Amino acid sequence: MDLYDELPKSELLDTLEFSLLLEAAIQYNVSLVEFISLNARDLARLLRRSINEVAKFQRLLILELEAQFNKKSQPVLLPKSQAPELFSTGDLGLDEALGGGIYTQCITEIYGESSTGKSQLAMLLSLCVQLPKSLGGLEGKSVYITTEGDLPTERLEGIINSNETFSSNGVSQEKIFTVSCNDLINQEHILDVQLPVLLDNSKGSIKAIIIDSISHHLRVELQSTSYKESQENRHYIDILAEKLLLLAKKYNVAVIVTNQISDKPLVKLSEPMQQDLLDYEYQLGWIVGWKDSSILYRQRYNEPTLSSQNEITETAILSDDEDYQLVEKEMKKLIKAEEKKFWSHADGQNNKEDTKDSKANVKDRPKIEISSNSGHKRKVDSRIPNLGLSWSNHISTRLLLKKMYKASPMVRRGEMHLYKGNDTSAFWQVKRAMKVVFSTFAPDSEVSYMITSRGIESVQ
Repeated sequence: MDLYDELPKSELLDTLEFSLLLEAAIQYNVSLVEFISLNARDLARLLRRSINEVAKFQRLLILELEAQFNKKSQPVLLPKSQAPELFSTGDLGLDEALGGGIYTQCITEIYGESSTGKSQLAMLLSLCVQLPKSLGGLEGKSVYITTEGDLPTERLEGIINSNETFSSNGVSQEKIFTVSCNDLINQEHILDVQLPVLLDNSKGSIKAIIIDSISHHLRVELQSTSYKESQENRHYIDILAEKLLLLAKKYNVAVIVTNQISDKPLVKLSEPMQQDLLDYEYQLGWIVGWKDSSILYRQRYNEPTLSSQNEITETAILSDDEDYQLVEKEMKKLIKAEEKKFWSHADGQNNKEDTKDSKANVKDRPKIEISSNSGHKRKVDSRIPNLGLSWSNHISTRLLLKKMYKASPMVRRGEMHLYKGNDTSAFWQVKRAMKVVFSTFAPDSEVSYMITSRGIESVQ
């Protein structure tokens, strides 16, 4: 009889009228499901009790279950004071992509390769949260926890001085509590002891907690050499994320973390395998922000093929690298022009010699071979954020910062012939983009940005 487990506070359990009936239910191992699914006659025969007694108990039990269901199914509205707040990033383009800005009571993750601007964005947010509410801020202080060195105070001061909005509204480093942790034990002590005490004493003045980066010590000290250790590490990450979420909701603060990346190379299986839609590997690309072509290529990489005609190749799936092809095209034009110029000069010299020898020279001219590979494809994405699915399940917004190389304006204008240097890097221009991989508050999108003296600024 599992009625005591399902309805431990039920008044029926303490009613003297049904005490013998309940004892019979325990004796004959009759479950709650049988009480509400069987008719009174069958149940009475099973319990060896009267039909009237069983029917009355069934009626009261169903009424109690319905009352419990109606009570628990009622929507619970959050009080206005508990609703999440948000603050601006200081840039209209970034705010639009984020659904208004950075939200409290949740975790926002910023991940990407080195030199993409993760720390730059984190530092900018530690200043933006200080702005008045009329300017998109929360008039709050922030906590900045560093795991890879000290906080670059000179850079922070430079951002403040370069932005008149900051300097004229009292934004300063004095409103940033900063601490560095040099190992995982120190990080645990800060998050479990020092940070809650600081939030308690701040009385609501702190509005943002920034950890730069969350995975630096974890990936070094949480080694997985066995399945048991792997499970323990996942549990550790779950507990860590739940602690941060608890702080975010209890104190109405925004938790912003930067995350490092690891590589997930393509692995060719010994036997073909068809991935299922519910497989983690099948869905991974959407969770981490890969290109659509990379997602499809990886999903079909180990699929069994019926014949050589329907085999999926890089040419069929991966997207073209238009910028590489443009630079290659302009290089061909430049080399051909130089070749024509060279042989025009040689022809002028040959006119002074014998005509027969000149014809022989023209016939024996060497040809400069240029690769005709016009199908250069973009690389298959392989970078993923650290900490895995256990961590991803707890964050509300994941931002991918990436750095790419595009054809420079000189190449796009067809002016490569004007360049007189030998450095081919002049043919390329760095392009940075912030991709909203997923978010509770905004649809997936991507916005270009650049790193300036003012921090991070979106570009059209």
